[in-house]
Amino acid sequence: MQSPGRGVVPLSQRTSEGVARVLRNEIFSGRLKPGEPVRERLLAEQLGVSRTPVREALFTLQSEGLVELTPNRGATVRTITARDIMQIYTLREVLEAYAASEAAQARTNEDLEALEDAHAKLERISPTGSPAQVAMADLAFHTLISDAASSRMLQTIMGQVLAFTVSFRSNYSYPAERAAVAVEQHRAILDALREQDAGRAERLMREHVESARLFALQHFTQAQPEAESERGA
Repeated sequence: MQSPGRGVVPLSQRTSEGVARVLRNEIFSGRLKPGEPVRERLLAEQLGVSRTPVREALFTLQSEGLVELTPNRGATVRTITARDIMQIYTLREVLEAYAASEAAQARTNEDLEALEDAHAKLERISPTGSPAQVAMADLAFHTLISDAASSRMLQTIMGQVLAFTVSFRSNYSYPAERAAVAVEQHRAILDALREQDAGRAERLMREHVESARLFALQHFTQAQPEAESERGA
């Protein structure tokens, strides 16, 4: 594993949460690839921490579906399958539709302002940003909606589900037309939240996640022959 992009963790962040944050960034950015080993001792040395927070961070990332821990083999970045994509987007559709409905009723003006900012950023970077930058901007928008629903349990579950999505989404770009559609769908959802139309917000979110699922599966299917060719080279 290469040295993490952020280097040594600051003293104030030398906790399992700080290490997990660094590893998520490495996975989301694509610097840590699916199937790549995450060596506990080496990582501790690179980040300037003991092995205890590294071990705890790896257990956290395992619970989020980002790494796999195998006895006598250690940790590896999880390789995503078509079944994983189907399951995660099915969960997203149910959870995010519910979150949008709840957020439409519970959102505050501050929530709307934060969502407007997040939408503006996504709209700005979608045409030229890297896959990781766009994925993180998209994550911010969706996370704000679950936050606006004012449910701590929902926030926790959505955090795990969305983290898994971003680890896959960070590895490919949307074509311009697909990016434009996603931005328009976000705008429509935001408008429904502003108007406190829970039914419309729920329906629009379902449609948005379903279209994202179809594109993710399409990309996965097309990318598989290339990945297999590279492994056989």
